[in-house]
Amino acid sequence: MTKRTLKKLFDLVTPCSGHLSEFMHPLEGWPEPKKLYTRLMLFSLAFLLITSVNITDATTGRGEGAGMSYTTLETTETYLSNDQGYLIKNMPLQGDPTFDQNRVEIVEHTVESGDTLSMIAYKYGLKTTTIQYANPTIGNGNYLKVGQTLKIPPKDGLYIKVASGDTLASVVKKYKGDSDKTKEFNSLADDSSLTKDEEIFIVGGQPVQTYIAQTPSYSGSQGSGYSAPPSVSQYNITPSAEGWIRPTIGVITQGSHGNHIAFDICDHSKPPILAAASGTVTEASSGTYGGGYGNHIQIDHGNGYVTLYAHMEEIYVTVGEYVSQGQVIGKMGNTGRVYGATGIHLHFELIYNGQKISPSNMGVW
Repeated sequence: MTKRTLKKLFDLVTPCSGHLSEFMHPLEGWPEPKKLYTRLMLFSLAFLLITSVNITDATTGRGEGAGMSYTTLETTETYLSNDQGYLIKNMPLQGDPTFDQNRVEIVEHTVESGDTLSMIAYKYGLKTTTIQYANPTIGNGNYLKVGQTLKIPPKDGLYIKVASGDTLASVVKKYKGDSDKTKEFNSLADDSSLTKDEEIFIVGGQPVQTYIAQTPSYSGSQGSGYSAPPSVSQYNITPSAEGWIRPTIGVITQGSHGNHIAFDICDHSKPPILAAASGTVTEASSGTYGGGYGNHIQIDHGNGYVTLYAHMEEIYVTVGEYVSQGQVIGKMGNTGRVYGATGIHLHFELIYNGQKISPSNMGVW
């Protein structure tokens, strides 16, 4: 649109001042309501014409491809939430997943160069956890090897071996599966009898989280404030796709924000605190204010990650000790900068290469 055209439109919708021009405005002599209506209509038309002109290419980047339109695939690292609310890293994937929704048998996948756990899960239309359940040796999938063979279940869930006395209702409840879909998949009726050592597929199921009592060993010096660990010293919990477990139970009363790059997890029953991943205890401070942390522990996981656990009532590990994932390292409390008995909680921090990051990145909340 030329400047002359714009000026003409502007003149039509703008009253003319006598001292500026002897030009007689085209609407002069019209009734006021008609002039107002005409001006509004012309102004709307002018606005529509102006806004329809695409000047983006003239004001933004130039060079090869200027003026072209693209549909791009986001290649930055993002996170998705699974059905349990856990965060799962979403790898940049291309194309459509190719899988048979009616498949009823396990197939094998041979790991190729560039494969990741999330890419394989995407290809078969499954959750990453389903592949982990079927292949427990791969852990969080960070160490897949080219040529490695993985079992790929037909649907999300897991295969279980029937124990003596198991019923369909009891195993579905135990593994938190979908009763109707499990019956349909295995061609079972409500009153179907299960045979010991028979293998059935629990649709939507997940492994039972159990604890294992162990006799702990200690390599560090036991300073003041150290307490003997409880009889249960290890919890066997399936890690998230990111390789972490939740360090305790309870309600998140304060998330990560501003200067509080941490999660506060509260439970007045003072549950045990677990090591979120294996590593070496680099700090185990007890009996002091600890800069507000009170009794606290810091674990170096050897891959740039460090976790910190604060406000504990008791500490069960010492500096220099190597702890395994799920090991009970302390007891929730309200030491340090808290507000009396109502301040019972775990202050949990996740640190990567010296910088605090939100614990939401762990994939367990």
